[in-house]
Amino acid sequence: MKTQMKAANSVLCMRLLVSLGLLICIASCRKPEPRLFTVGSKSTAEQVFLAEVAAQHLEHRLGIKVARKFNWGETVSVHTGLVGSEIDAYPEYGCTAISVILRVDSVTDRDVILERVRDEYRNRYRAIWLDPLGFDSRFRVGVLKIDQAKFKLVKLSDLRRRGEGWRPGMSRDIRSRTDGFALLDANYDFNLRTAPAALDPTMFARALSENKIDLLLAESTDPLWARDDLVQLEDDARAFPPCEASFVLRTDADQAYPGVLRALGELSGKFTLAEVQEANRRVSEGRAGVESVADRFLRNVGLLK
Repeated sequence: MKTQMKAANSVLCMRLLVSLGLLICIASCRKPEPRLFTVGSKSTAEQVFLAEVAAQHLEHRLGIKVARKFNWGETVSVHTGLVGSEIDAYPEYGCTAISVILRVDSVTDRDVILERVRDEYRNRYRAIWLDPLGFDSRFRVGVLKIDQAKFKLVKLSDLRRRGEGWRPGMSRDIRSRTDGFALLDANYDFNLRTAPAALDPTMFARALSENKIDLLLAESTDPLWARDDLVQLEDDARAFPPCEASFVLRTDADQAYPGVLRALGELSGKFTLAEVQEANRRVSEGRAGVESVADRFLRNVGLLK
C-alpha cells in the first residue's frame, strides 16, 4: 500500500512539474507588450494644447496609439524625461533651450538660434529639433492703458518717465531666467517700487485687478494680452530674443516608429500667434477640454477631416 501511495505521489509531482514547466515556457515565449509612442509637455495650458495636437495628429495619421505624459513641470523636468527615454517628443522653444538647457548667452538672431539648438540637441541629446511651428512666443512687456496714457508710454525706454517706479509681475520661470527679467533690467533704465513678483500665470489678472502689479512681463501667447485695459510696449532696444516653438523628437524614437518624423513635420508652420492665444484662453479658463480644442485646431488647418 505504501509503495502504491509513493508511486501515486511521484506521478502527481511529475505532472505538477510538467505543468509548471509549460507555464514558464508559455510565459517566456509570449511577446512583451509594445511600448507606446509617448508625447510629453510642461505644466502650462499652451504646452498641453501643443502636445495634445501632436498626439491626436500622430494617432490619426499613423493609426497608432499615443501615450500622453503631460504636466511634467518646468523645462528641466521634461527635458530629463526626453533624455531618459521616458517620453519620445514634446514641444519646446528655441530661446528656452538656449537659456535653460544649453546655458549660453542670449542669442537674438532667429536663424542662429535654430541652427544652434539643432546641432546641440543632435550631438548632445540624440534628439531632432523640427522646423518651427509658426508662432513666436518671445517675452513682451505691457502696462495698463490708464498708465500708458498718463505717462505717454510707447516703448520700453519710456518706462523711466514714471519716477515713482513700477511693480512688475511675471512667472517664476521668467523671473529666474537670464533672458527674462534680467534682460529687461539690464537694457532699460527705470525704477522699481517693489521687487519683481513671481506669480502663477493664472494669477496675473487678479494681481492687476487688485493693484498688486502694474507692469506685466509675459509670453506673447499669454491670453491676458487680449484684455482691453492692457497695452504692450515696443522693445526698442530689441532686448528679448525670438522664441519660436518646435517639436523635439528622440532620434531612436524616430527609428522605432516609422513615419513619426514626417507626421510631426506636418505640424510645422501650421500655428499662428492668434490661434495659440485663443487655445490658451479656452483651455486655461476651462471653456473647453484640451482634447476638443486640439481636435478643432486640426480640423481648421486641414489635417483632420
